[in-house]
Amino acid sequence: MYKKTRMLFLSLMLFSATGCSLSRTVNKTSSPPADTKWVNIEVKNPSQYTKPFPLEVRYISYECKKRRISGFDGSVITEPSYNVIVIPMQQESGDTWKAKVAKTGGGSCKWTLSAVNLGIEYIDAIHLGKGLVPGTAVGVALAFDNDASRNGKYRSVQGDLKLSPKYYPYITE
Repeated sequence: MYKKTRMLFLSLMLFSATGCSLSRTVNKTSSPPADTKWVNIEVKNPSQYTKPFPLEVRYISYECKKRRISGFDGSVITEPSYNVIVIPMQQESGDTWKAKVAKTGGGSCKWTLSAVNLGIEYIDAIHLGKGLVPGTAVGVALAFDNDASRNGKYRSVQGDLKLSPKYYPYITE
């Protein structure tokens, strides 16, 4: 029994090491071309106790594909690569924060914009009660291609998009 367990363990280790060698390093550097279009993100900070968190921007490449081994049947699966970068929001005037995101990330992998996550987070909760600590942030995910919107929870919008949801604190004990 010990020999079989040991052999199975060694086989799994070898299989795992082989799976790692299938993926080649993807060049994640981006260099937006001069003629790229830009997405302007603007957040109006609702309170002195909150601030916008940095944008999480996801680019996709169909040029530089990644390969992985399926856990189901051991076959090799080829799929697009992703490149997630963080872009800080810049405070413009008072409670307005802005950032620009390139629609075409460029580079050797020809990165294109897939999705952007943005939102606000509490930086101080003193006004809500004594001893409270800020928790998680709230926000929205914007999809720019079919890959990012494949779960069906998105609606199509053309032109400018203005969101003005009301955020309420959620206090847990």
